[in-house]
Amino acid sequence: MKVKRATYRHIEAEIYAYHDTMQAIEELRTDIILAGRQEAYGTVVGGRFSGTSIVERRATKLADSVLLREMKRITKAIEDTYARTKDVARRVIWVKYGLAIGWEPPAELVARMQGRNRLDMSPDDMAEVLNVDRATFHRYRSGFVYGVAERLGWY
Repeated sequence: MKVKRATYRHIEAEIYAYHDTMQAIEELRTDIILAGRQEAYGTVVGGRFSGTSIVERRATKLADSVLLREMKRITKAIEDTYARTKDVARRVIWVKYGLAIGWEPPAELVARMQGRNRLDMSPDDMAEVLNVDRATFHRYRSGFVYGVAERLGWY
């Protein structure tokens, strides 16, 4: 069974945004933790008192926690799939997505990528930088995306 094109692209977008998502998770955690310590001050609007209710604050925290839970689930799927990959696949993932979790790319690979923008490179250029065949590049790339999809239950 194949993953739909939109799903494949969505997973790729999540991989590209992995570091931004991790930063957003930390910001949400901080906001939720600090929200309990801040006092809610009411304002007067049009002669009426407009205070924030406990229900509003709880609903906001609940919405944030659902978002936080989903973001954690996606990043965990990426991390788990990445942990199972071989060194060659990690090289492909680094060149394609700029993702390296607990792994440093070899110095010669970093030197070959120097001055190049991975978003402007074609798959043929990436395969050339990696010294692999184009089919090998696509196999590792698709394997990683399908692995993430499987961990998320989208495949």
